[in-house]
Amino acid sequence: MKVFWVCILWSIQSWSQASGSSEFAFTLLFDWKFPVDKIKLYVHEKNGNSLENVLCLTDKETNSITVIGGNHYIVGVRFPTLVCVYEGLVYRRDTVLEKNTLFYLITNGMESLSLEEPLFFSEKKKVIEVKRRLKGETFQIEILKHKDLQFLPMHSVDITTEMMRLN
Repeated sequence: MKVFWVCILWSIQSWSQASGSSEFAFTLLFDWKFPVDKIKLYVHEKNGNSLENVLCLTDKETNSITVIGGNHYIVGVRFPTLVCVYEGLVYRRDTVLEKNTLFYLITNGMESLSLEEPLFFSEKKKVIEVKRRLKGETFQIEILKHKDLQFLPMHSVDITTEMMRLN
């Protein structure tokens, strides 16, 4: 019977996952071609990672959005992917069509995201990938900018059918 209880206690200890909470704050700066009053923010939360008390502050003078909040995470699960959707119109012959432009903020290996410098989105930089890399004995942040998702390996991008709107 003692062996049974030892096995149960060992399995609980070895299968548990470490989790934590952290605060984040970052600013998304957009090219003037994409006015922030026409941008909606969505988040794709990954398993075990959820945002809490999120505040999105829109500044029309700088054409930026500052995102502040908390992140509850399981260690090893990346910060949720943020998708900014610009709702615009295009004119084709005599027809007006709605055209949504998607901007992705993807993190790789980070439980939370706090940056002092704004992240700049434009026509040629629609995908920003933030990575945490071990260089020597310290972690450094690397920011990569891509025109489209086709340049990213698919294991680093979550394709989703569900997103929650933040603002």
